Amino acid sequence: MEINYNKVGIWARIACFLIGWNSELLKECGEASRRTLRKYISAIVILSILWGTIGYCFAERYVGMENLAGKLAMSLTFIVIIVCVERYIILTGKLGWTGVARFIMAVLMAVLGSTIFDQIIFKNDIEFKMKEILTEQINAEVPKRNQQIDAQLHGLKIEIDSLNKANQALREEIAQNPASKYTTYSSQKRYVGDNPDGTPRYVTEVVTENHIIESPLIAQATANDSIIKRAEVNRTELQNKKLKTEEIVRAEFEAAPIGFLQELEALFHIILNNKVAAVFYVCLFLFLMSLELLVVMSKSGDGESDYDMVVRHQQNIKEETLKRMEEGLLNKK
Repeated sequence: MEINYNKVGIWARIACFLIGWNSELLKECGEASRRTLRKYISAIVILSILWGTIGYCFAERYVGMENLAGKLAMSLTFIVIIVCVERYIILTGKLGWTGVARFIMAVLMAVLGSTIFDQIIFKNDIEFKMKEILTEQINAEVPKRNQQIDAQLHGLKIEIDSLNKANQALREEIAQNPASKYTTYSSQKRYVGDNPDGTPRYVTEVVTENHIIESPLIAQATANDSIIKRAEVNRTELQNKKLKTEEIVRAEFEAAPIGFLQELEALFHIILNNKVAAVFYVCLFLFLMSLELLVVMSKSGDGESDYDMVVRHQQNIKEETLKRMEEGLLNKK
């Protein structure tokens, strides 16, 4: 039974679109090209699923996207990037330096992918390690905060002692001279009767008033007392704050969001200090790198397919046509 290679189904057309092949040219090719197409599209599907999952997890865990549409958009972005990269490799003739660049990219992408997957897989271990790191950070921060509070308390103590000494000197001076006296004189008329002609008669008298003024040092001492009371209140607040320093620092650190780099640091600390985790990470890394190199290995391992021959044949025909056109133009001259 003769196989009809001239038909290209909808799935084959979609596959051709994804890898950058021309579905019309595929009609002229045999089973070898269709097998190569299936290998390429299988590799791209595997990588798309892999990086779509990584993109979704990355958006959910580290970018902070809560809505499903945003996470799916991030996943789709990762898939499009992967498809474009693999398409570029497939459409490249001889790989050469392109293959080397793709190998380096595969290593980097495998590191990134395995790191993100490990942060999800080792989530509980990372959270436990983050608590240890958080405790270390709190223990380092508490003495710094207490040192700052001690410096403020020392400043308040110096201020209070200075004002108390000043007030003591003021009170001694006030005790010696609590007030000052002064006298004022004024004249006023006093009615004493009527004159013979019936008009009122007044007598001018000098009025003497004695005044006592408190020493102005009393007001200054009172103001100093007010400042001392405020300083004492501040000192009490700082002393209470010092007693709760660890509680306050812990609440601040626990309220702060945990970043990607912090979890990454915790992850690598686990990997470097745990042989089982290190072996698992290496295995996952090698597995992802192998997947990343599927297209490169398929491209470099297989010979030239009949699709490539058709493309090269058309290119040769085009070159020959252009050469003849050029010769025809030169002969007319």
